[in-house]
Amino acid sequence: MKSGKIDRPFLIALMILAGIGVIMVFSASMYSSTISGEKGYALFLKQLIFVIIGVIVMSIMSRVDYRTYQKYYLIGLGISIFLLIIVLIPGIGLKVNDARRWLDFRITTFQPSEFAKVAGILYFSTILSKRPEIIKEPSPLFWNCIMPMGVICALTAIEPSLSAAMAIAMGMCGVLYFAGIKFKTFLPYLGAGLLAVTALMIAEPWRLDRFNVFLGKGGYDYQITQSLLAIGTGGFFGRGLGNGKQKFLFLPELQNDFIFANIAEEFGFIGCILVLGLFAFIIWRGFKIAQKAPDTFSYLYTSSVMLLLAFQVLVNIGVATAIIPVTGMALPFISAGGTSMVVLFAMMGPILNISRQVDLRKKK
Repeated sequence: MKSGKIDRPFLIALMILAGIGVIMVFSASMYSSTISGEKGYALFLKQLIFVIIGVIVMSIMSRVDYRTYQKYYLIGLGISIFLLIIVLIPGIGLKVNDARRWLDFRITTFQPSEFAKVAGILYFSTILSKRPEIIKEPSPLFWNCIMPMGVICALTAIEPSLSAAMAIAMGMCGVLYFAGIKFKTFLPYLGAGLLAVTALMIAEPWRLDRFNVFLGKGGYDYQITQSLLAIGTGGFFGRGLGNGKQKFLFLPELQNDFIFANIAEEFGFIGCILVLGLFAFIIWRGFKIAQKAPDTFSYLYTSSVMLLLAFQVLVNIGVATAIIPVTGMALPFISAGGTSMVVLFAMMGPILNISRQVDLRKKK
């Protein structure tokens, strides 16, 4: 199998997006970092370090033959489940705002649910490329696919992090879709999943409140109000870098789930189009790589990662613009977050290696 150069347009777009993210995290967090006793650039430096680590990891992984990763699909799944279990144990998992989602390593924290996203896609892509008949038989499908996905998503939802569980499920279901599973075969499991999500919403009153507010049956959502205010005041060209007002604690955690609102406020419609254009280009380019992938594994892996990326982008921006109910999902390569950033870059590593094996200039 040939090994050429990585797809440079794909890589350049990724780096531009990550660069924008570092700048926007600095802008969004400089005031909150200052009043919390840290230097104004504290979170900016952390984000920059994680981007650098992520790029190094991606670079290393892009040089490893993508087929090598298939050897570790069971190990990755096992480690993922193990980490999702121990993070729930008091004294081991770090509890923040009534949620245990992080492992504290003193110098930094680690979020197992982020690792589960790539572990799930790798596991499904490998097993379905080796045994495509699995999706045609009810029993093998259940034990080899539905059960592992159910365990991972359930453990993540218990943290609680329903949005992360949905992202994990989207990535793994994406593999099933691209592998060619029939809708009628998957329909019962889809129904069960929707019932589980509904039950979790009812079980936690704050989730139900958010949904009722979205439907206009409750009060108002402060975060959404401030987010829409930021987007509206940004206008066409924005207020300018650093001149946004929401960073002055009007919109909590601006550097995370609502960073798109900060982009809109400071760079306006033009800035939003630039970011959306970069995402669209990366996803389009990723699917082009998938279409010309050398084998089934590379096709399933690349397509599903791109689908997951698109899902996270749509959910994050959908929340910021009040199109969907509020849920905590970061904007890939933009929002602050160490584990998320490194894992995202790591997921791109095999795709860049796959791009070495294809020529996008030729028609397939």
